[in-house]
Parts: sequence; C-alpha cells; structure tokens
Amino acid sequence: MDTPEKGSARETGRATSVSAPLVTRSIMIVTVVAFLAQFIPSLDLIHRLSFVPALAVEQPWRALTVALVHEQPSPVHLLFNMVGLFFFGSFVERAIGHWRFLVVYILGAIGGSAMILLLAEPFSRDWVTYNIGASGAVFAIVGVLLVPTRRLDRNITGVVLFVALNFGYGFLVDGVSWQAHLGGLVVGFVLGCAALLVPKKRSMLLFVLAAVVLLVVVLCGGVWRIAESGAWQISGL
Repeated sequence: MDTPEKGSARETGRATSVSAPLVTRSIMIVTVVAFLAQFIPSLDLIHRLSFVPALAVEQPWRALTVALVHEQPSPVHLLFNMVGLFFFGSFVERAIGHWRFLVVYILGAIGGSAMILLLAEPFSRDWVTYNIGASGAVFAIVGVLLVPTRRLDRNITGVVLFVALNFGYGFLVDGVSWQAHLGGLVVGFVLGCAALLVPKKRSMLLFVLAAVVLLVVVLCGGVWRIAESGAWQISGL
C-alpha cells in the first residue's frame, strides 16, 4: 500500500492506518501450525475440525474450526488461502483496524459454513461431506474490498475479476466449495459497509450491530435448516 505524500486521508481516499497487520500474521501462524499438526495421525484433525452439515447440531464449533484444516499432504490448498490472506488481509486490517478485521475473519468462516449448511440437501452426499479450508474467511476479507467507497485505495476491477474467476472455478471443478465462498463474501461485504460507509464516530456502533445481526441470522438459518431436515426425514418415513 502506498503512503500519500500530500493531503489528508480524506483527500486521497487511502486507508489511514500504517500499523503492522498483527492479526493477519497471527492467523497465518496458527493456520500453518494446524496444518503441520495434521500430519500427526493420532490427532486426526481433519475429522475432528472440518465442517460437516450432519454434525452441525452436535458439534457446532466445526463452523469455525473448518478454517484451520486444509487438504494434505500437498500444501497447495493451504498456500492459496494463505497467499490470499496475506495480501488481502494485510490491506483490510490496516483499513478497518485489528479487532474489526478479526471479527470479519471469524464471522466469515462461520458464514461460509452456514451457507454450506443452508444449501446442502438433507441426507444427500453434501450433507455428510467433510468441508475444509479457510476460503470462507478469506472471501469475507475480499467482500470488504467490494464495498463501494473511496476510503479503500484498491483496484476494484482486479477484486471483481478475482471473485468471478474463483466462483467460475468453483462451479466447474468438483471439490471446491463455492457455497463457502458465497457465505464469506456476503458476510464480509455487510461488515465492510458497516465499517466504511458511515461516519467514523458511528461506525463502531453500527459495526457491532451488524456483526450481532449477522450472527443471529446465521444461527436462525442453521436452526431452520436442521429443523427442516428433521421434518423432511419424518415426512419421508
């Protein structure tokens, strides 16, 4: 990110913070450590931490821990997510601050899992599939970059192209969860609007409200899907 030589941040439209992206770096370290821990057979982390719609009620924490586990032994899946997190995350964290960035990342991961749950057909193959990766959280960060504001000094065309290519790839290739991408993207865009499209003195309150509302919507959506799946099972007996 370039630093404006003249004029205020309002005049140049650039992000104001120049602090180090500590949250981004911390998340990367934790995720890489988790990937290395996956090679310890006794831990069985993929089966313990991945998100499975059928287990959403019994083990709801999987909606978040899914972001810690990636395909192995090849590091390609992890590498793609960490590269996206490094470049997009570093920029967004400087633009909206450390704690708001962390909220975006966490709710993005949960939102991605919720979208998988909502769009999975009960008792189908998707219902029992192990979903892994931090794609939902990374796409939440990208969702922030889609907010129509001059407060972010980014190439919006490049961001839109990145989203289009990833969704196209997800629809064409089996094993890629476009549902998680979509859920994370929506969460990030909503939180980004709350953080960047209102006066700074009100953005804190609005961001918190938006985060709470999103969490409630995600929980209600999950409960509805689980309840519907139960009703579907009973009606099909």
